[in-house]
Amino acid sequence: MCGFSGATTGDHHQYREALLELTTDEDIISGNIGPSIQTITEIAAAVLNVPRVNIWLFNEDRTHLRCIDQLDTQTDTYSNGQELSVSVCPAYINALQSSRIIDATDVSSDSRTAELYEQYFESHDIGALLDATIRSEGEVIGVICHEHIGGPRKWTDQEIQFAGDIADVIHRAFRNWESRHQRQQLQFRQSLLNSQHETVPYGVVVISNNGEVLSYNDRFRNFWGLSDNALEREITESLFEQILPQLASPEALVDRIDQFQTRPHEVDDGELTLSDGRVVEWYSAPVVGDDDEYFGRLWMTRDITERKERQRELERKNRAIETAPIGIALSDPAQPDNPVTYVNKRFTDLTGYTETDVLGRNCRFLQGEQTAPEPVAEIRAAIDAERPVTVELQNYRKDGTQFWNRVTIAPVYDDDGALSNYVGFQQDVTDRKEATRQLRVLHRLLRHNLSNRLTVIRGYVDSLVESLADDVPDAVEGIQNEIDQLEAVIKKHRKIVGLLDEAPEPRTYTVDEIVTPAVSTVTSDYPNADIRTKPCEEQVEAIPVIDIAIEELLLNAIVHTDTQPARIQITSEVHNGFVEISLADNGPGLPAEEIAILLGTQEVEPLKHGKGLGLWLVYLIVFLSGGMIDVEHSEGQGTVICVQLPRVDGSSSPLG
Repeated sequence: MCGFSGATTGDHHQYREALLELTTDEDIISGNIGPSIQTITEIAAAVLNVPRVNIWLFNEDRTHLRCIDQLDTQTDTYSNGQELSVSVCPAYINALQSSRIIDATDVSSDSRTAELYEQYFESHDIGALLDATIRSEGEVIGVICHEHIGGPRKWTDQEIQFAGDIADVIHRAFRNWESRHQRQQLQFRQSLLNSQHETVPYGVVVISNNGEVLSYNDRFRNFWGLSDNALEREITESLFEQILPQLASPEALVDRIDQFQTRPHEVDDGELTLSDGRVVEWYSAPVVGDDDEYFGRLWMTRDITERKERQRELERKNRAIETAPIGIALSDPAQPDNPVTYVNKRFTDLTGYTETDVLGRNCRFLQGEQTAPEPVAEIRAAIDAERPVTVELQNYRKDGTQFWNRVTIAPVYDDDGALSNYVGFQQDVTDRKEATRQLRVLHRLLRHNLSNRLTVIRGYVDSLVESLADDVPDAVEGIQNEIDQLEAVIKKHRKIVGLLDEAPEPRTYTVDEIVTPAVSTVTSDYPNADIRTKPCEEQVEAIPVIDIAIEELLLNAIVHTDTQPARIQITSEVHNGFVEISLADNGPGLPAEEIAILLGTQEVEPLKHGKGLGLWLVYLIVFLSGGMIDVEHSEGQGTVICVQLPRVDGSSSPLG
């Protein structure tokens, strides 16, 4: 509470002292409205010697007066929030509008206040009232009420004048508060603008209508390599003189600047290519006020080189997908029944269905009466488990014709690891399936007939050997050797046909799981062979008969060497996503035609009576495993055969 005591008639000094304190109060000057109002009510109550002082303001539609502060010195309390409807006191409201002061000596009989006596004054024992209107630009915005408790009271001219002065102080406090609020808003907007300038992904500069740089951010300065001096109140010509030399075609920007000079309110954007190959996106717009006054121009620039490259890369990928020689489809598992959302041209060519026919449907519409249930169930299980799958099944084109479809389906995940799509690849393998079917038939006939004939021939030879006792001619032994070789050819032929027929899927093996059984089988037949290996737990992908390929290479090296004992060193190393299993022997080296067979560049010649069939089997196994073969040799100094198999990510065992 303030230190003023009640004023007496003619005490001009105390009035002046009170007003001086109010006009120099720091809270009132700075616009700190809460403490200001409390200080004003305290001083008014003390100087006018009244127990209650309250301040009321009109609401926005002027239907109510609302108390923003009420001081009761009898209880030393403050309160607010009370409301008074103007409809219940029209005489009082009219008096406020027409008079600066309402000095009611007796509130019960004064025509200006009598209507409030029963509903307000009587219950609060208010006998007299001194109210002063608070005005702003001539309009009454509120009132300060000084309430006298007890009987009537005659207000002096000095008290009336003081009440009016207090109302002016309140107006000044509100005006200072508004100014403070406006300054805070301006500071906030400026701070917000600065923050936006620095956080937007664009370089920003604002140039006034007379060419001065009004604002810029660090991103703009750093991107164009400008110094602070180059941007401090520089004119447009000087600024762009430093930017234009960095452009591949500066005349394009000059043309736009000239157009903005003649059409200052135009908004535009575009792209610029820098001399170093980067691409810049720009946007420019006028800076205008509420009255459409033109203040200058905003320029925003951003390096979009990476985005353009991603767009080009995406376009290249889209072209590759669209022109791919296999059918490609995308489906959306988030939608009911996982419908197709995209197909490429090869898909429509393969199936005969148009894009409109396909989109929005599940791919099962390609199935028909002859479609086996097993591969369909395998696809369904793989989709439920979100894992890749490859099957071959009979599908139907739009015209009803059947074809064998090799289908690979794989889940696609977004950056957060959530399933977003399934991608499907379709390949017409009808010709291969038919060729394989015919091959199986021929193989069964050949194996049956040839095996039977060989069995008969072997029986004759065995009988002949028994009859000749110890005097067996070389020709007979030659026949036996030929029979053994033919049976070996049949065995390898059966393996090749089996691989072509089954087309087994690659699995994961360690190098040791491939090499160890092959070495064990070969050394049991050729115990004198010196085969050396080093342990390797590196994981690769290969079809289940991959050990047979290593076994064939070992046998080929042992059988065709003239040096005894045959020595073979097996090592492994990681190279470009593959594990390379190398077999180095001490033999005479492979002939060129056998190297060609091993590399898959030459077929086995029938006239060679099956020679090279084992090497062809090696090539086929490695090929179906997704691998490659390389051969290094020097004539008469041995051969190094390198079998490269796809490495499984995550394997990290040391290699030999």
